[in-house]
Amino acid sequence: MNQTSTKTNPISTSSSSAYDDISNNQDEDITVIPPPKMKMQVATTITFRYCHTCGYQNLFKQFSELVRTHYPNMAVIGENYPPPSLRAFLARILSMLKMGLLVCLLFGQNPFALLSIPTPRIFHWALNNKMYACLMIFFLSNSLESYLVSTGAFEIIVDDVPLWSKLETGRLPSSNEFIQMLQPFNPNRDGSDQIRFNS
Repeated sequence: MNQTSTKTNPISTSSSSAYDDISNNQDEDITVIPPPKMKMQVATTITFRYCHTCGYQNLFKQFSELVRTHYPNMAVIGENYPPPSLRAFLARILSMLKMGLLVCLLFGQNPFALLSIPTPRIFHWALNNKMYACLMIFFLSNSLESYLVSTGAFEIIVDDVPLWSKLETGRLPSSNEFIQMLQPFNPNRDGSDQIRFNS
């Protein structure tokens, strides 16, 4: 019995020593591997909210190029400045009326007769002059829709901080003014371009 016990003890001790060696090696490997360096960089975001129907899209592109050149680590976002809800609703109603009138004129339909309403003289004239009436309705309606949705806005915001407002100042900033206004927000010139556009 003593012999068997002496034979089994070296096996158990060798296995335990091997296990200890493996665990020690794992501990050494873990301690040797340096911890990952976490580098958190939040890019400064500049947002342009402007009136699309006012022709400010070219100005937005110009200022975006200035940001890319002078402050390449800034992220640029462009979006439409929405009109008041009532004006937007009236513009949608006007657009639907325009499409309805154009369809009626092109197919020679009289919606007033279907509604048992006396037909206005101008609609009789429009039925007799379809081409001219359709062009007149199209351009006149588009002008009214543009007027309703036009805001004249060109707002510049940096990280939720208002930087410039055309609605308040009544004018657009010059290129030099724009670059100078951005200096306090981005003293670093290191980074990568991140230019985005939202319609």
